[in-house]
Amino acid sequence: MANYIPYLLLTVISIGVLLWIFISTKDLSYLVYYFLIAGLAYVFEYIILILMNSYTYKPHLVSIGVYDSILGDLSSQAFSVPAAAILVTVYQVRLKGVLPLVILFMGIEKLFLYLNIYDHNWWRTYYTGIFLFLTFFLSKWFYRMIIKVTLLRFVALFFSLIFFLSNGLFLLFLVMPEVHFEVGWFENSYRDNIAFSTLLIIGESLLLTLALYIRRYSVIGILFLFTLVHYYFVQVSVFHVSNEYVYLILIGLTVSSYFFILWGNDIWIKKQMKM
Repeated sequence: MANYIPYLLLTVISIGVLLWIFISTKDLSYLVYYFLIAGLAYVFEYIILILMNSYTYKPHLVSIGVYDSILGDLSSQAFSVPAAAILVTVYQVRLKGVLPLVILFMGIEKLFLYLNIYDHNWWRTYYTGIFLFLTFFLSKWFYRMIIKVTLLRFVALFFSLIFFLSNGLFLLFLVMPEVHFEVGWFENSYRDNIAFSTLLIIGESLLLTLALYIRRYSVIGILFLFTLVHYYFVQVSVFHVSNEYVYLILIGLTVSSYFFILWGNDIWIKKQMKM
């Protein structure tokens, strides 16, 4: 059996669960909340997977090891974990329901280890259980608080934007491997690329979210600022691009991400008005 098959099955099942929830509830706030959970998971994985090298996914989809591991990680952190968290939130699953769900995920991790399509470096399966229990337990509470507290809505949009931008940029790296950042933090240039580019994404997400709440037209200034930053990094050989069209792609990604959080903010406001 090809390594990617279990990852694909997990992804398809998770997407099916998400679609079922979104269609049955007809509540777009759960879709926006999904992006928040996925964004939080991405930041968590950035720390333990990219910076701390906790484990390695092996779906064998691409030849670049770091990128292959990230693709495997997306199956879990972009789909299965958020799907389970949304399920717990929508149906207000109690402790006796959360525990079997956590055990199920730990069992899947053990299975992936047995199939040799996933390796632990220093990570342990019970760490997964602890973090998943906290995630599922807090997801119900945090959803209610976002609706009530404007500041938390800002936080929600910030992490949602990190997920949106990071995956857009990662897709660019996959399609055009010659486009990358190089700062010398790690011996592996691809790990180096993801480590640095994610920090830029976090900064850009913060500024774009602030622009939404401070002055909407300030997004033009932020767009100009990051275009200059990218151009500067090219000049000092930190950012390597294959052609000028990359700038247009990055500008398009930034503009689309701003409209994405405008949409997300509007959904949260409408949900708040209904409460």
